[in-house]
Amino acid sequence: MRALFVSLFGVFALTATVTHIWTVIIAFSEGGFLGGVVTFILPFLSELYWMIEMWDKNDLYSTIALWHLILTIPFGVFGRE
Repeated sequence: MRALFVSLFGVFALTATVTHIWTVIIAFSEGGFLGGVVTFILPFLSELYWMIEMWDKNDLYSTIALWHLILTIPFGVFGRE
C-alpha cells in the first residue's frame, strides 16, 4: 500500500496544486481580493470552506475538492519517503 501512495504522490501533488489554483480563482471571484489572498495563504482551511460554500453551485469543484481533502490524509502519511 505504501508503494502505491509513493508512486502516485507526484500525480496527487499536481492535481492538488491545480485544485488549489481553482480554489483561489473562485475565492477572488466570490470573496474579493481579501478572500483570494486568505485562500492563497491557507490552502486546507480555504478549500474546506469553499467546498462547502460551492456545494450546490459548482458540484464538480465540490466533489474534486472533497476527494483531495480526503486523500490528503493517506498521502500525507504514506506519500513521501
